Amino acid sequence: MPGITILPTWFQITLYLLGLFYLFLGISIISDVFMGAIEVITSSRRTFYRPDENGTMVKVSVNVWNPTVANLSLMALGSSAPEILLNVIETVKGLAMN
Repeated sequence: MPGITILPTWFQITLYLLGLFYLFLGISIISDVFMGAIEVITSSRRTFYRPDENGTMVKVSVNVWNPTVANLSLMALGSSAPEILLNVIETVKGLAMN
């Protein structure tokens, strides 16, 4: 920021700390929303009918996702999403230039 060096050091430190706090608060809110979305996705269940040992059709409900695999996969995708999107944007921009 232009002219920041003319401000007192204590004010600069306070300004930077408030900015960091604001950014960490934003990351915290976004992470909570993302984890809520992961919980909704991993809690989905599928219902189907299968015969039991007597041959009677029984209604069975199973998880669609293995929670551990789903959480690891979705967290990896979520943490890499900004880098992936930047690469896609640069690739499309490079193709458009040619």
